[in-house]
Amino acid sequence: MTSFGLAALLTAACPVVSPASVGVAAGDLFAVPDPVAVALNHEGWLLYRDRRWDEARAKYRAALVRDPSFLAPQLNVACSLARQDRFADAAREAASLVGRGFIPWARELGEATDLAILHDRPEMAQVRSALAVAAAAWGAEIGPGLFFVGRTAPALDLPKAGTLILGLNQEIFAWLPSSGRYRQVTAESGQILAFARTPDGRRVAYLRGGKLIRHPGRVAVLRGLALRTLEVGTMALGPSVPVPGDVAAVELRFDVSGSPVLTVKTDQGTSLLRPSGNRLEPAAAPIFHRSSRAVRLSGGCVGVSAARSGSSTCAFEARDVRNDKTPAVRIQVPGGDSFLLGGRYGAGLDGLPFLAARDLALPAPPADQKTDHSQ
Repeated sequence: MTSFGLAALLTAACPVVSPASVGVAAGDLFAVPDPVAVALNHEGWLLYRDRRWDEARAKYRAALVRDPSFLAPQLNVACSLARQDRFADAAREAASLVGRGFIPWARELGEATDLAILHDRPEMAQVRSALAVAAAAWGAEIGPGLFFVGRTAPALDLPKAGTLILGLNQEIFAWLPSSGRYRQVTAESGQILAFARTPDGRRVAYLRGGKLIRHPGRVAVLRGLALRTLEVGTMALGPSVPVPGDVAAVELRFDVSGSPVLTVKTDQGTSLLRPSGNRLEPAAAPIFHRSSRAVRLSGGCVGVSAARSGSSTCAFEARDVRNDKTPAVRIQVPGGDSFLLGGRYGAGLDGLPFLAARDLALPAPPADQKTDHSQ
C-alpha cells in the first residue's frame, strides 16, 4: 500500500484547504496587490524623492490600510523615518515588518540603502531581536508545508540560441495544507532552478543561477550555477557555493549525514561533489537514505518529481502537471477534492521547465555552416 493509500485510511486531524478558498494575507505572494494601494505607494515614492517625508509617509500608510497584505509601503515608512533621523521609530517599523513577512522582507531590510545608517546604531538591537523571533516563527510555520518552486511573474522569453540569462522569477514556496496559505521560503532574486529537501524536512538545498548556453547541434549547458543550503527551523542560510564549469546535467540529493551531494556532468566527465565551506570537494562513495529523492536538472528542464504524500494528519497526494499549458502541482484529497497550486505563472515540485518541450533541442546547423574546432 502506498503512503497515500495509508493516509487515506486515517482520519485527518486538519483540513486540507485550497488556496482559492481563503482570502489574501501577508506572505501570499502569488496574490496581486490592490491597484489603488500600488498607486498610493507610487505617489508616496514621488513625494519621498522630493524629501517630503511626512507627506510620503501618509501615502504609504494609506496604501497599507487599503491592502494590508501589500507590505512594500511599510518598508518605505521605515526608510522615511530613518531619513528624518527618527531611528527608534524606524526600528519599530522594521521590526513590525519582519514579524509580518520574514521572507522576503528580512533581506529587503538588509539591502535598503536608506536603512544602512540604522545598522550601526543601538536601535538596531530591536530589529535583530525581531529578526531572530520572526525567523523561528516563519520556520515553524512552513516546516509542515509542501515545498515547491513557483513563479511570481512571467518567465522571460528565451531566444532560440546564444547565452541566455535565466531571469525566471522563481522562488521556493510552501503551501500550508491546514490553512491554504502560501509562504515564501527563499529570496534569491528569482534565480531558483531546482531544490531537494531532506526526508525529515529540516534542510533544503537548492541550485540557482545563472546562464543557459544554447547553440545548434550542441548539448545545452548551464553556466554560473550555485548551491546553497537552508536550515528550515531557523531559516539560517549557508554560503553560496559556485558549481564550476559548463554543466550539461546535475543531480542533487542528500546523503544519510544530511549533506547535499551533486552528481555533475560536464564535457570533462561526471563527478560527485559535496559542499565544504565555500567550495565543492569530491564526495567519496556517499551513502543515500532510501527515502532521499534525487532531483535532476539539465539544460532547460527539471525532471518530473515522483508523487508526494501528506502526513497521516493531513492526507493528500501532490503530483506535477506538465502539459502545453502552465506547469502546476495538483493536490488530490482522499475521497474528493482536487485543485492546483502555483498561481498564474507555474509551479513544480522540484522545479519547473524553463524551456518548452519543442525548444529543448536545436537542429544542427547546415554542413556548410559548421564550425571546425580541430585547430
